[in-house]
Amino acid sequence: MSRQYLPAHAPLQNGSTEAIIVLGFPSTPDDQVSVVQRYRTRVAVRSRGRKAGRSVLLFTGRSRGRGRSRRSEAAVMAEYAIHELGIDPADVVLEEEAESTWENIQNTIPLIEGFPVVKVASNTFHARKGRRYLYEQAPHLAARLRPAADHRIGELLHPKPFLALSVLLRR
Repeated sequence: MSRQYLPAHAPLQNGSTEAIIVLGFPSTPDDQVSVVQRYRTRVAVRSRGRKAGRSVLLFTGRSRGRGRSRRSEAAVMAEYAIHELGIDPADVVLEEEAESTWENIQNTIPLIEGFPVVKVASNTFHARKGRRYLYEQAPHLAARLRPAADHRIGELLHPKPFLALSVLLRR
């Protein structure tokens, strides 16, 4: 699943810029970073290409039903990336309107137009869904997809079967 909806592609050229879309997930009730948000942010950080000239992390999402007075999912994850994982704030972009995976992708399309490389960061099954949505919404951009580092043997060992089932049931 970690390689589905990825085009056949040439290797990255040194100095290419890349956009890594970090799919949203709700924060804790007190607007702190949740376990899932930490995981998705770490996937994005470890997905930065060694040969990339620049990697821009594009955090997306706002929880449904949370008023505008609450911090967005995107802002909470970005803060974690900057303060805990050492990401340069200049390499962070926020999209704070999306309330679903479909909207995460839809709202980031204008933001990734100028990037020759695009990655989707989440758990393996959710990232697959995001890549599929990019193919449906913007096939010309989906041709720029490259793999993220979302799969590690033994990681999320217990929840992976449930995550896979939930994605397959929601198709």
